[in-house]
Amino acid sequence: MIATSTRLRPLAAVPAAALVAMLAVPVFAQDATCTPHAVDVGTDTPVMVGCEPLKIAFLIAATNNTHLQAQIKGAQDAAAEIGAEISVFDPNWSPTTQYNQAQNVISGDRFNAILAEMNDGNQACQIMTETAAAEGVLVAVVNQPLCGRGSNEGDELWAPGTLNFVGGTQGRAAFRDWIFSIAEENPGPQKVVVLTGPDLNSNTINTDLAVADVQAAFPDFDVITTVRTDYSVLQGNEKMMPLFQANPDLNIFISNYSDMTRGAVQAAQQTGIIDTLKIYDSGGNKWAFEAVKRGWVERTRTIEPYAETYEAVKQLGAAWAGQEVPRFTLTATTTVAPENVDSLEAEY
Repeated sequence: MIATSTRLRPLAAVPAAALVAMLAVPVFAQDATCTPHAVDVGTDTPVMVGCEPLKIAFLIAATNNTHLQAQIKGAQDAAAEIGAEISVFDPNWSPTTQYNQAQNVISGDRFNAILAEMNDGNQACQIMTETAAAEGVLVAVVNQPLCGRGSNEGDELWAPGTLNFVGGTQGRAAFRDWIFSIAEENPGPQKVVVLTGPDLNSNTINTDLAVADVQAAFPDFDVITTVRTDYSVLQGNEKMMPLFQANPDLNIFISNYSDMTRGAVQAAQQTGIIDTLKIYDSGGNKWAFEAVKRGWVERTRTIEPYAETYEAVKQLGAAWAGQEVPRFTLTATTTVAPENVDSLEAEY
């Protein structure tokens, strides 16, 4: 069955110069007579906000692929609309660097809110859910849940101490349903390789859990190895080339992000197995849509990086203005196959 989404998908391109940027529009004017209002973050102590201009530190996982660049664009567009200032901090996938960035943001006096996409949600648990709130910094979380909640579902993806969680299309259930559908579509003995992002990344953890669930249900669905990358085209190519050369009888290749799928497709073409290998992608960017049209990829499933950060920043603005926001917001996903690819548009 082809799932569809009615969510509008902004298609604006992200220039390279926008990777680390700051927008400032003075809508949240400081008022000396203002009384701060309390934002409930699910703990005994609310965060007091509302009298100063909203200044957001975007602690993003990295900036080296189209997904991340779309997230930056979504956050910047929302910040411009609500009149907030936003700055992007790039740790280049390093949990240690990102943790140090978080410490500096919280201990300084420049920012009063954080948009958090943490590379190690367990390491960052206390600083995001306790330290930030104690210092009056309001935290919104996207894509990567905190505090060991990465394999949870629904409202349980939200961590008390933070405002909200926006995402869910790369959770355990979403990946499990997706990989189950691939196994069901390909009965009998299959030789399979899976490509994921870095260790500690919750999307990687959830893919691993989904693979284990599927293999328990479909013993013939033999995943011979799972390969880690930094989600880049380059590593998708470099890490799959020798594996494809050593396994010309491989049946199925599964990638949980489109940029590294692109590199793997190049490797499959270079090794001559592109016509016999079934390739399944999660990510659904513009390249993936074109790959489905060309027959390189069987199907892709979309995720919404732009919508994730856009919605999270809008919710920060709403909370700053005294409005209630949901603890959990699920973004949309769509299965894109040859029969519907021409009727859909990629978000990024």
